[in-house]
Amino acid sequence: MREITIEWSYPMDINNILDDERMSDIGLYYITRNFGGHISDLYIGKTIYSYKSRLESHWWYWLDNYRGKKFVRLGTIVKPQNISDDEMKQLINDAEATLIFCLRDQLIHNTMCTVSCNSSQRLKITSIGRRGNIPAEIFISDEE
Repeated sequence: MREITIEWSYPMDINNILDDERMSDIGLYYITRNFGGHISDLYIGKTIYSYKSRLESHWWYWLDNYRGKKFVRLGTIVKPQNISDDEMKQLINDAEATLIFCLRDQLIHNTMCTVSCNSSQRLKITSIGRRGNIPAEIFISDEE
């Protein structure tokens, strides 16, 4: 099984996220909300173009359907290192599928990858940093 490590950023207010210096980077993102003092996991997504282009597409679309203050964490794959751009894009795609499948019961808005996860996409994911409700380790056993 392939193994990766994702480092999650501090949760940033979604209204200020586009000002972050990492907006031209690629990776994963994790959107949560705080409503009435309760944190809910809304969405895990990915971008292989730039955070800015992908997050702008969420901006005035579905997020307004959820009350409360919204936050975004950026997820950067920090291991393995020194891989090609194509390999990184594939890992980002596979990490998104694995995370959504494993967290499907707590993600409110994700609909893709909630029923199954192709075995070729499966990763063992170690999450570090400000991971919120994402477990420190995630993997899918062959029985799932």
